Amino acid sequence: MIPKAAVINDLSGFGKCSLTAAIPVLSALGVQCCPLATAVLTGQTGYPHYTCTDLTDMMPQYIRRWKQNGAAFDAIYSGYMTGAVQLRHLEEFLLHFRESGTLFLVDPVMGDDGRVYGMYTPELLEGMRSISRSADLITPNLTEACLLAGKDLGKVTAYRDSKSCLSFAEETARVLQAQAGRPQHVVVTGIRCPDSDAPFIYNLVLTEEGMHLLRSRYFDRSFSGTGDLFASVLCGCRLRGMDTVSAAELAERFLSHSIADTMNENIDRNDGVYFEKFLRELIEGVSSACGRQHTHNKEEYQ
Repeated sequence: MIPKAAVINDLSGFGKCSLTAAIPVLSALGVQCCPLATAVLTGQTGYPHYTCTDLTDMMPQYIRRWKQNGAAFDAIYSGYMTGAVQLRHLEEFLLHFRESGTLFLVDPVMGDDGRVYGMYTPELLEGMRSISRSADLITPNLTEACLLAGKDLGKVTAYRDSKSCLSFAEETARVLQAQAGRPQHVVVTGIRCPDSDAPFIYNLVLTEEGMHLLRSRYFDRSFSGTGDLFASVLCGCRLRGMDTVSAAELAERFLSHSIADTMNENIDRNDGVYFEKFLRELIEGVSSACGRQHTHNKEEYQ
């Protein structure tokens, strides 16, 4: 059976983010993406001109109709929420569709680079904190991790060396893991703390086994949708049996290659990255990992 993931996020016509990132990535990883749109936008909100239709009122209809049709999911993956009311609908969704073995991944979209997004409110933060604490896996950037942990946002951009920045990121991740009060994996994504001699971007993975620090080349341009792509790879790989650290490593390689290729073209950052040609890397990566797992299980059986 092909695993199914309910992906609760917005649908943007341009920007290669949210559902337009999750659907192809999950499909490439052999997972059926079942989208629940929280909003429909002509283009993501970084564009100077866009129109957004909020679908808060439709969310209960998704729940009702999917329940009537006997829907079941191997994962529930939430992203952009337009406000606190949508988070309450998400809580109801979880009551109906989250089973004991269902992976729940939260990408707590609230801000970046030490700043909050336009839809941010104190009520949204409180709802996001509650939802995030119940998740199996969360993928905040450092700004969102600070918001969830009650840390000073000013510290996000205050550090000028990797050691102090990464120490702060680990401290924040451990606060989040402790707040969950349950087994939870915390992945702090896209930590930008370049040194003059060795510029890198980091992803910090905190599991029950400890902290793992991944790094890749730092690019001096940021693009729309990279966080969504990273979280989507994690979701799909976990459903295919990979552990969180291995999934994060594959996501990091996929993004690094996609961004490097995009940097060769003069495109607007709002347009997102050229990830499509690298989807084969995901297919090969998860197939190789699953093959190793199959061989390991076979040896154990023998």
